Amino acid sequence: MAVKIEVPLSSVQEALGGFLVLDHPARCSRCGAQRAEHYETHKLRLRIGANKPGLYRQTYKVSRVYYLRLRVCESCYKSDFAVYPEEFEKDDTALGSLARLHSRLYTTGTIIACAGLLFMTSLIPTDSVLGSIKPYWPFITAPGGLIILGVWLHQRSRQRRILESLEKAGIVPTQHPRAEVRTPVLDNEDDPAAIPLQIKMKDEEWAAECATRYNWKVEYDPKGEEQQ
Repeated sequence: MAVKIEVPLSSVQEALGGFLVLDHPARCSRCGAQRAEHYETHKLRLRIGANKPGLYRQTYKVSRVYYLRLRVCESCYKSDFAVYPEEFEKDDTALGSLARLHSRLYTTGTIIACAGLLFMTSLIPTDSVLGSIKPYWPFITAPGGLIILGVWLHQRSRQRRILESLEKAGIVPTQHPRAEVRTPVLDNEDDPAAIPLQIKMKDEEWAAECATRYNWKVEYDPKGEEQQ
């Protein structure tokens, strides 16, 4: 049976611009392993008071980023890198450093490739100061594309090695999935007990102990029982 932790607005507001760390109990929130020194990270956004729909996207009176962290073991942590490498960029670990390097190289390659493509267009006239560079746009675009391809290949290679090591250890990454997170939009911020964050996971005991520690509610699915 899945269980859902309901985190009140007051707790989320304390984490805005930083981290909401759920490190109790001190075992893996996914497989129950006793040695759990890593964290599963989710980049989230608190949204309050929807404005009238804009031309391009919905905007809100309050829209601020924060990060949710749930305690996990090393095996569950590594298995996430094979699917969600972008979620590791805030982690102070070897995989976190690698994720940040990949992100920076992706950005660098994209900027270089786009700059080269810009020279191919009519946005830069032939008789302009930069016009003499226009014929060489392929030599600008190509390095950017090679950087992107190289990073993509390295990332896939590292993910494949991680999956192979987990399989040799008899660990199936999909057996213990990440928590499912919902961030409902609130009408206003007048009620500190309003629920802007719901965390759904399979480990009922871990969720119940965590909620008790922080005095949050737990909702059991599918019966909808609640525990204070």
